[in-house]
Amino acid sequence: MTRREEIEAAAKDIFKDSEYPVPNIYSFIRGAEWADRNPSPEWHKFTDSDCKPEKGQVIILAIINMEFKIVSYELVRYDPMIHYSGNDNVRWLAVPEL
Repeated sequence: MTRREEIEAAAKDIFKDSEYPVPNIYSFIRGAEWADRNPSPEWHKFTDSDCKPEKGQVIILAIINMEFKIVSYELVRYDPMIHYSGNDNVRWLAVPEL
């Protein structure tokens, strides 16, 4: 099955009971194709020594707690003097400049 066929099958299954299946299926397919062309940026680990944000850079922190299956997000300016985490439960993603 091709990627296009997978997307179409998923769309038809999700919207099989929808009052408006055609526009919903079309929108789902367009959205999935856009997501394939524009993959999400990679979340970085603070334990990766080769990839650190620059001082003052605005980043999103994701704090992951697998025990409770939750993630909290914070928007911060990176300060290398602050210890964010010594394990892999904290990830960061750069916020692009406008």
